[in-house]
This record gives sequence, C-alpha cells and structure tokens, in this order.
Amino acid sequence: MDLHYRLRAAGITLPGARLATLNHAASKGHRATALYVRRMLLLLLVAAPVATELLGLALMSAGLPLERGWVLSALFCSVAGLLVAQVLGLSAGVLLGSLSGLATLLGLHATKADAFGPSLSGAAGVVVGMCLGAVVGLACGSITGISIGRGPTVARVQMAAIVTGLMPMVVWSGTTNASYAGAVAASALVAFLISAFRLPLYAVEVLASALAYAVERWTGRPTLGWVPVRHHNLSYLPHPFLGRHLALAVRSRPAEVLAVADACLRSPGNIVVGWPWVVQALESAPSEGAGEPRA
Repeated sequence: MDLHYRLRAAGITLPGARLATLNHAASKGHRATALYVRRMLLLLLVAAPVATELLGLALMSAGLPLERGWVLSALFCSVAGLLVAQVLGLSAGVLLGSLSGLATLLGLHATKADAFGPSLSGAAGVVVGMCLGAVVGLACGSITGISIGRGPTVARVQMAAIVTGLMPMVVWSGTTNASYAGAVAASALVAFLISAFRLPLYAVEVLASALAYAVERWTGRPTLGWVPVRHHNLSYLPHPFLGRHLALAVRSRPAEVLAVADACLRSPGNIVVGWPWVVQALESAPSEGAGEPRA
C-alpha cells in the first residue's frame, strides 16, 4: 500500500491500470509512468522467468524430479501475465504471472514427475492445492494494495477463500477421482488463508512488537519507529503491545504517534488501535508545545 502512495506521489495516478492505459499515458510524455511500465515488464518478462529457472535448477540438483518443459512453462506464465496486464491491470499481471511461474515448478512439473507420489494421489493434490492457494492468497492483498492503496476487507478475503476452495472441486471433480479433488480444494483453502492473512509473517511481527515495546519500556530509548505497522500494512491481525507502546510516547512524541496512527489506518488489523491514539495525540500535542520557549 505504501508503494501505491509513492507511485501516486511520483505522478502515476493509476498504478493498477491496464497496460494499454499506462502505455497511453507514457506516450503523452509521463516519464514516471513510462519508467514504471518498463520496470514492471522487466520483472515479469525477465526477472520472473530467470528466478523460476534458477529455482528449477536448484530443485533438480537437490534430487527433486521435474517433468520436462518447465523452462517453457515459466515463459508461458510470463506471457499469460502479460495478457492479464492487458485485461485486469499491470500490477495484477505482474504478480500473477510471476507467482504462477514459480508455483508451476511444484504444482505441475514436480507432481507430474511423481515427486510426491502418483500424480493423482492425495499427496500430489495437497501440493497442487498449496501452490494454487498461495498464489491467489499472496496476490489478493498485494494487487489491491498497489491498485487502490488499501487492502481488501475481511469480508472480501473470506469470499475469495470460498471461491478458492470451491474452484478445485468444480474443475477436478469431473475429470479425476474425488479424493484428489478434495485434497486440492482443502489444501488450496488452507494455503490461501495462511498466505492472504500472512500468518508466518505475523509471528515475526508479534516478536518485533514485543521487543520494541520492552526496549522503550525498560530503557527509555525511543523505538516507536521499529513497530511492524510502520513497515508492513497488510496485517489482518492486531499487533500486541502497540497500544501500550503508543501510550508511552504520546506525551513526549505526539508527531511520531500520529505517524504510527496513520500507518494503523492502512492496516486492517490495527485500525481500532490507531484511532484512539490519534485523538489523544492531537489533544496532548498543544499542551506539550505550550510549555516550550518561543523562538
């Protein structure tokens, strides 16, 4: 979401627009838009295939078999991303194309090579579902954040989770066995929820939040700039100790508290934490400034 506002500040008014729209703006002399388009296409058409091929080589050198054609699959995913960029927007195309290229290594070529057992077994279905759910989950919040500057609501994430869980059942039920389709659907739903809500990262955020609060609480050193909400605003779970940490600084550093509260307004899990401290900081700032000597 910070990227959205930085792009707008640079003069790119529609960061999530379709590729044709951005190219039209670039042709009119919008240098920032032209640079943005070039760099995004470089990520999609060069960086993503190279990263996928390097990962594929690493997997093969580690002894994991891959079905032939994975190099072409990486290129195909980049081309598919280019088509998505024409229809749904450049940010959507780059994210989906890049993530899909990486996911096909395990979700397609490793499963077809029976790296996880027979290609239509439950184990293979779990791997396919995890790859599918992770791609959709990671792209879900990121595309919205870049395009409109805020993450999708919890209700929208829940709706996307339902679709992600039902889609494999619809696609695979009629062509494969029911156990395989069920394994894909269940694992896709779990992987989507984990990646959309960024649960592994939340564990790091809890630790960082606790550490920042403890340092300022016991040493007096200002650590409000360390809080995770300043650096990651797609968290759907509240950060512990944030309210108490803001309370420590609200009298002495109201401007810094306001900056953190503003970051809370962009974080779906911390909006209710940020608002009360906005009011308190605004009330305390004049009183703090009133006692200072005037120049």
